Amino acid sequence: MVSAQDILIKEIIKKESNDSFSQAMNLFNNTDAIIITDHDIYQGMLLKRSLMEPTITPHTKLHTMLTHPPKLTPTTTLEEIACAMVENNIYTLPVLQNDTLLGIVTADDVIKKLTEQAIGKQPVKTIMCTTPLSVGPEDTIGKVLHIFRQQHIPYLPVIDHSTLVGAITIGTLVKNILHGPSNVEARDNFESEKRQQLDLPAKSIMQEQPLLLSPETSIRDVHSKMHQFELPGVLIGKENHLHGIVTHKELLAPYAGFEKEETIAIQFHHRNNKVQGFEKEQAVDLLRAEFLKNYEKYLEVGYLHVSLEQHKETKQGLFRVVCEMKLSGKPGVFYATQEGYGPHQAMRNAFLAIEHQINKVKKT
Repeated sequence: MVSAQDILIKEIIKKESNDSFSQAMNLFNNTDAIIITDHDIYQGMLLKRSLMEPTITPHTKLHTMLTHPPKLTPTTTLEEIACAMVENNIYTLPVLQNDTLLGIVTADDVIKKLTEQAIGKQPVKTIMCTTPLSVGPEDTIGKVLHIFRQQHIPYLPVIDHSTLVGAITIGTLVKNILHGPSNVEARDNFESEKRQQLDLPAKSIMQEQPLLLSPETSIRDVHSKMHQFELPGVLIGKENHLHGIVTHKELLAPYAGFEKEETIAIQFHHRNNKVQGFEKEQAVDLLRAEFLKNYEKYLEVGYLHVSLEQHKETKQGLFRVVCEMKLSGKPGVFYATQEGYGPHQAMRNAFLAIEHQINKVKKT
């Protein structure tokens, strides 16, 4: 069985916890995460997305920006790594043994191994996000930055009247907008210059004619292109019309928490844990007993992704919950957004909507 030690990267980028942001930001040209140490003792990681926080200045100390991701051991399996990455939305993870840092593993290396399995031959339309966020070419860079901050996404398509005209990556923002100047005198103007840049249109920094792959492209080939062009995601569609997007999250989700005895893997969004009354084991039992058992033969193999969001309204002591549910299998992708009071009612309403879609397809 393949584990973390088989894909371990020992050559890692490190900085001391007391270094300043200005001493580290140029390192993100070549990586999405930096290991932070205190006299060679592992402290945590600095993620590229952390650089977008509004409170950061060139003088900010790195130890104040730390993220503490799950720690892997050399024997952590690929499926366990995939689960940790998706649940925490962090796609570089440290590997330690007895508190000694051995190296890191990246999502690219995990995906490369996992897509050697049969599911890697499936068309990417079975796993892609079919409702990607987007901006217009005249929207401000400030709006783009806000979306990246709030949604924790790495890639954003630019759409002009339903036509795909460009794309913006988190790396583009960091390189063009968030990098401070190198000399001390110029750093004093860092914030004012950044504010001016945020008022510019998205088209001024977008990549024109971004890579667009067909929905029929295999999952394995999509990842290969993503890796080849060093992209944080791949846009899926035809003739400059966007159908969906695939990032590390979508590529890993089918394998995250996958149990061999189950043909349909269930993946929960990490924010579900913030929903009152949500318990993972109960949710799995509900979904398998009342929903998935009826469709395993029809779907053959695939995964169910469930995302819950709690709102302020209450009824009989239960909060209103919106459930987004996507079920992928060999026949295709089924998607529904429904709400209810409490997580169980919301999930039931969502899978009833998907059942209706499945039965409609089966009749045609």
